[in-house]
Amino acid sequence: MPFPLPEGQQIQVTYKKFAAQYKMPSLQAASDHYSLAYLLSGDRMAITTTMNFPLHQGYVGAIPPYVYHRTIPASNQIYERILIKFKPEFVKPLTDQFGIQFLDSIYENPSHHFSPEYQGKMEELFREMLSEYEEASPYRDFQLQCILSRILILLHTHSLQNEDSKIHTTPISPQIIEAIYYMERNFAKPLTIDDVAKISGYSTAYFSRLFQSQIGKSYTEYLLSIRIRHIQNLLLNSDYSITDIALETGFKYPGNMTMVFKQKTGLTPLQFRKKSRETG
Repeated sequence: MPFPLPEGQQIQVTYKKFAAQYKMPSLQAASDHYSLAYLLSGDRMAITTTMNFPLHQGYVGAIPPYVYHRTIPASNQIYERILIKFKPEFVKPLTDQFGIQFLDSIYENPSHHFSPEYQGKMEELFREMLSEYEEASPYRDFQLQCILSRILILLHTHSLQNEDSKIHTTPISPQIIEAIYYMERNFAKPLTIDDVAKISGYSTAYFSRLFQSQIGKSYTEYLLSIRIRHIQNLLLNSDYSITDIALETGFKYPGNMTMVFKQKTGLTPLQFRKKSRETG
């Protein structure tokens, strides 16, 4: 069910640090507020009824009211974030000036990232929001309005295009969201379509057709895309051997992983790791 802000509050700013493998227990949505989350550390995959999108360190996740979503881990990095929740009336001075479409344009993109210069500025603003929120000052709400307006303007003017978001061809039903959630958690296991169809409560044949129509990919293609994403993460953020990465991502043999990875990326895993480290 949708959750509102506490009665009488127009804004809430919180800091939390979670274990790397923290998973939201269920789909959640806000009934009366917008959310902005700045990732201080960690990697997450968010699943909504219309798209999947990644969040990495330095990214800002933007979720409007009544969008059901769930986040799950995408790496073994500790998950640390600052979360801002605000009602639309709290930023009325900004929307009166530029129109409500200003806010809508920001929330059309749920995953924002920035150049290094503006990423640093965004982190400073989120930390300033948290510090000001915790102050018992008569000027607190006005200060928060000013800082939040600067955050929203920066999101509007300097957010970079995120090419990793996956827009679904049709809205995803709760049963398919549960199936995707299960796949994201268990991708390293020998995961058959029969196993996942049981999670949805559908027959394998019906689940296969429904999955293809809603996601725009077959079950096999989607599972492979999950594994490729995790291979890339381990190549970039660990010193695991190719054999270890293969076993961590659901491949029995390193040679099979290398063949599939090259088909999808044009590079072998070792070439990908070397090129990424040279350009990074």
